[in-house]
Amino acid sequence: MEEFLIENEEIFLSGELKGYPLKNAENKFDHIGRPLPFPGCSIISKIPIKSDLFFEIKLLQSKYRDFNPDKAYTYLPDTSFHMTFFDCCNINTLNTRYWPRDIFRDNNYKNISKVLSNRIKDLMFPEKFNLKLKKLFGGYSIVLEGNTKKDEKIIRDYRNKLSTLLGIRFENHETYSFHITLAYILRKLKDDEIKKLIIYNSKLLEGFFKKIPIIQIKKPELCTFENMYEYKST
Repeated sequence: MEEFLIENEEIFLSGELKGYPLKNAENKFDHIGRPLPFPGCSIISKIPIKSDLFFEIKLLQSKYRDFNPDKAYTYLPDTSFHMTFFDCCNINTLNTRYWPRDIFRDNNYKNISKVLSNRIKDLMFPEKFNLKLKKLFGGYSIVLEGNTKKDEKIIRDYRNKLSTLLGIRFENHETYSFHITLAYILRKLKDDEIKKLIIYNSKLLEGFFKKIPIIQIKKPELCTFENMYEYKST
């Protein structure tokens, strides 16, 4: 997710944002919300189960389930809650210029993750990063930013280090927005659905921020996945 998308939320939800087609849930789910094969590997921070943060995210997802329009979203299992720290590679980037530098092109992401793990083995992450809620987006995503300008610089600096070590740099590297995904959207929303959602987002944001003013994200790890339901630590 990137800043441009977040800044144009209503246009995106209506399916009219150029360059951001709203269909097929980014090729990760079918039209009725069943997960499709989508192998890859990423560096993520998992949300610890039984933590206060996990409970509040799960509650937020439940509220969206009750509120969101029918057949418009497919919801992720709570065990998959995480914040993507750095995208590495997946089936969509296999034959693109965004593939990791000097690494074989292969669909065996377990082997690829071993190579990538070796490249970052000397990079020492802090035990946690301090973030805060910036925005609730689209009825399915928690957008985050550093709790302070210093915190934001720290997490961005680590992304820059990873980009250099892994040989990966996407076009949205500088404009990437950290987020926790609760669901994937399956169809464009109607005007009245969008208006109601924007109002509801503001209400939920205020309540969430009061409960969790500082979001502590634990040290990231390299994980592989076969679809969006499960992330396995390497």
